[in-house]
Amino acid sequence: MATTEPASPPTIRRELTVRALAAGCVLGAILAAGNVYTALKTGFIDGLSIPAALLAFMIFSSARRFGGGSFGVLENNITQTTASSAAIMGFVLGLPGAVPALGSFGMTPPAWAIMLWGLAAGVIGIVAAVVLRRKLIIDDALPFPTGRATGEVIQTIYAAREAAMRRALLLSATAAVAFAITWFRDGKPQVIPPAVVFGGTIAGFTLASLTIGISSSPLLASVGAMIGPRGGASVLLGSAIAYGVLAPWLLKTGIVHDADFGSYTKWLVWPALGLLVSGSFVPLLLDVGSLRRSFRDLRSLVAGRTAARAEANPAARPIGSRTLMSLFLVSVVTLLVVGRSAFGVGPGVIAVVVVLALLLTNVSARAMGETDVAPVGAVGMITQAAFTGAGAVTSLVTGGVSTGTSSQACGTLYAFRAGERLGASTRAQVGGQLVGAVVGAIVVVPVYFLLVKTYGLGTEALPAASAQSWRAMAEAVQGGVLPPHAALAAGVGLAVGLVLALGGRTRIARFLPSPAAMGMAMLIPGSYAPSIFIGAMVVMFARRLRPDLTESTVLTMAAGGMAGESIGGVIAALLTAIGAL
Repeated sequence: MATTEPASPPTIRRELTVRALAAGCVLGAILAAGNVYTALKTGFIDGLSIPAALLAFMIFSSARRFGGGSFGVLENNITQTTASSAAIMGFVLGLPGAVPALGSFGMTPPAWAIMLWGLAAGVIGIVAAVVLRRKLIIDDALPFPTGRATGEVIQTIYAAREAAMRRALLLSATAAVAFAITWFRDGKPQVIPPAVVFGGTIAGFTLASLTIGISSSPLLASVGAMIGPRGGASVLLGSAIAYGVLAPWLLKTGIVHDADFGSYTKWLVWPALGLLVSGSFVPLLLDVGSLRRSFRDLRSLVAGRTAARAEANPAARPIGSRTLMSLFLVSVVTLLVVGRSAFGVGPGVIAVVVVLALLLTNVSARAMGETDVAPVGAVGMITQAAFTGAGAVTSLVTGGVSTGTSSQACGTLYAFRAGERLGASTRAQVGGQLVGAVVGAIVVVPVYFLLVKTYGLGTEALPAASAQSWRAMAEAVQGGVLPPHAALAAGVGLAVGLVLALGGRTRIARFLPSPAAMGMAMLIPGSYAPSIFIGAMVVMFARRLRPDLTESTVLTMAAGGMAGESIGGVIAALLTAIGAL
């Protein structure tokens, strides 16, 4: 009598587990809180998906030694998806730009309105990403470089566990050093000065009064390491023009009466706006091929025509149309209710901005998929311009919807690209993305108000550079009264930026400064730029001395520096608020 072998038990697919979501929520809450500080200080924000994956690996590898079960690749992917979704919610809610700009017009929205408004925009972005996923990731196979790199890193850390643990420890050590520097600068004992200011004068004004010095900030040095030598040099050049040339002239002519950062930026925002507009718009407009492809994508999606290419990932089942439609309708209704009750925006405006946001999200998604750069700044400006004459508040809140939708859609597509490499479930990733968005929205709003209360906005501690440009754009499209010579300065900035943007498409591009980086430098204190430049130069010289220094090692240390200071800054603000400092 023949015997049969017992069937092998089916492989358990651990993915959207409670511990993966819980780890993503905890890490995401920490990263989201830190990113609010980072964005208000520098205008820079990052989803930090790779640091989240490394930290999750380190935590669960340690737990395994004490009897915890194996934490697999797919669980790690859900953790980083959830954490990264939460981390960018400060940007999605408009906390670096639209919200503080509204406050400068005398309208500070209530916390619940900011939370629900931004969350609704973010969910619409997730829905849009699900719709665009097959076209951009499967059919056209766009690289989405950061997403692809995240997937590669997750694969690598499980293939080479010892190297991954060393990298995670490097991230933690760098964060700890940055935290310590921040604590001894902002906490007690306060032994590190906020900035090192040199003696000397320019046109009779001291360097201190012109905010020129070197900021004691590991976060700024880390930003320099991330943006590289060209970006760092561009920031230094923009700052030198702003505070070494324009600021003394403003004081001499009496256009600015007070020698402080806040007074300078009320005028410097105009040449900065010209540079930022040209730096954001021109590359987008010049990339005719990408624009044409994005609108072709839109036509094919509306008509229901996509290539019939089979997906290599059998787990990537599409999300049900009823589920997507329900999420979309709930989000639109939320925008209608909050828009009317909190911002005084009518349903007609909401309908128009939702359609415009979806159109622009499609453009942003393809641009990011091809270049790894999402033109979300240009998206916000286009939306503001579309509502010219509707009032500053309408201009800002509608621009915030477009920027938030595009930002969350791009973040979701990054996650999809990583998941495609790992064989992850699309449904599971959407679940992690939604949970992360909710956690991030809950965390970032109170952190924002805490930081504003402790450090103020438009100060040397928190320059809120993005808010300055959002306010200036709102004033420009409404035809408000500008400071003396501001219109000329904006025109010169636009022209210079146009020349640099056009030159950026030639062979000499690497020798030309970035107009966007120059513009942003004019909206941060003069002491910030040297710190950013130093960070960029340190990495450049380190690579010459150590040719084996990899990009991943640099980015790991930079992410640690950013996270360490941002978390330290939030903790110092909290302790100050409760009277412990």
